[in-house]
Amino acid sequence: MCEEKGKPSIQYTRCRYEERRAKAAFKCVPVLVFTVARNVLKFSRAPSRMAAPEGSSVEVLTVSLNTLRSLRSTVTQFLKTLAEGPKYENNQDGEGDLLEVTTKAMGEIRNKLRELETQMAGLTPSSVPVNLGNTGLLSLDPSPDKLPQYYQLLDCYTYMEKVHSYSTTLHSVLSANNLKRSALSAKRRRPIQLNHNVPQQQVDMLIQGINQMFQDMNLTLSRPFGNNAVVQVALGRVLKAVVTFKGILIEWVVVRAHNESLLDEDGKVDLYTPSQYKVFQKVTDNANAAMLNFCSPGFSDLSVRSFFTWLHSFVSLFTDVCKKCNYHLHNHMPPTWREFRTLDPFHEECKP
Repeated sequence: MCEEKGKPSIQYTRCRYEERRAKAAFKCVPVLVFTVARNVLKFSRAPSRMAAPEGSSVEVLTVSLNTLRSLRSTVTQFLKTLAEGPKYENNQDGEGDLLEVTTKAMGEIRNKLRELETQMAGLTPSSVPVNLGNTGLLSLDPSPDKLPQYYQLLDCYTYMEKVHSYSTTLHSVLSANNLKRSALSAKRRRPIQLNHNVPQQQVDMLIQGINQMFQDMNLTLSRPFGNNAVVQVALGRVLKAVVTFKGILIEWVVVRAHNESLLDEDGKVDLYTPSQYKVFQKVTDNANAAMLNFCSPGFSDLSVRSFFTWLHSFVSLFTDVCKKCNYHLHNHMPPTWREFRTLDPFHEECKP
């Protein structure tokens, strides 16, 4: 009690005054805290919707953000002081210290709020709304532990930064070696020619030109199976042959004697029945070997002419002698082999 002989003293009156002042101040604390929190929340969201007018610098917005950050720090320290109490220096308890600390903190908060309002008045709201897309929903996640999108996005941004850095370095390296095979421009390739799918007129002109090259060899062209041509060859009075084409490439050859028919019982071209004579069976085997030797997809016209030139050399099948043994017959067989370059006749046992 601060009384002396029933009369209040000056110290007692001062204690009562400080007590009433503290009670009044603490009654205003909840209202002030609510007001400060609402203003801080409003101003913390405001800069994201504000834009500096034309001609003004970005420094105004930067200063406003710094002031807002300082205001939030002051409010946090004020609430911490209310919860834990003031920290006394030299471990000494003092009367009225909490009141002085809170009063000083509220004064700082009022000054910073006034300063922030003044700075925000110089900013104008943006006329174009910012479309955040799905990233605007990140703030609605109440539990980062269950759905850690923020940390995943952070890792993604870090990875993309590394990709950009590495790609920049790689671009500089490739630009320095642009004369080597690692150049950025792709090498142009020659277009592929499809010899199995050519116009019929091209095959007709080729066979007609070959037919005019040799007077004693007659070529008859037909298409019994559609687009692919079948050529019937009559070489003097020596042999006959059926040459099957696929496009402009020779696919199969059958050689028969002059007295054998090239047609079957139904009047169609017989493509596969071999000759009944041993000599022409051997010539058929050699003709298919020559067809494979002369085959050249890049020079298909030349390969067809070379094959028919080789086949025309059999016009003297029964009159030529072997270039090696100088005999006409060997094992009762004439020379059924013709050398691919010189067209010289050889027996099967004498060929090089």
